[in-house]
Amino acid sequence: MKFDDVNLIKCTALAYVGDSVFSLYVRSELCRDLTLPNKQLITRSARIVSAVVQAAIFDTICGLLDEEELALANRCKNAHLNNRAKGATMLEYKKATALEGLLGALYLIDDRDRLSELLKICFETGAQYE
Repeated sequence: MKFDDVNLIKCTALAYVGDSVFSLYVRSELCRDLTLPNKQLITRSARIVSAVVQAAIFDTICGLLDEEELALANRCKNAHLNNRAKGATMLEYKKATALEGLLGALYLIDDRDRLSELLKICFETGAQYE
């Protein structure tokens, strides 16, 4: 699959995949600390993958995106969404959807290098909000 092909996929589907990718990455990174009890793993992970923190992460990485990535992220941000995350504004939810959509697209096109680069930045940024 090429980057152009993901434009045929609904943003909510891209975000669905991206949410899983980001959540697994965060959980994997947190598990590297062998001293963390399970309750802290769950609490810290939930904070980082929250829509509010994902919106802040999106604001941080926007300047690092190329034109194609930014166009996709903006398409996902502007998609018609029926839901809203608990505890987040609609704008925060849209930015979180944009981030997840981008991560989902990178996963689906199998751009592991770029995905790894962005996931590392996302995790480091998100960890600052713990």
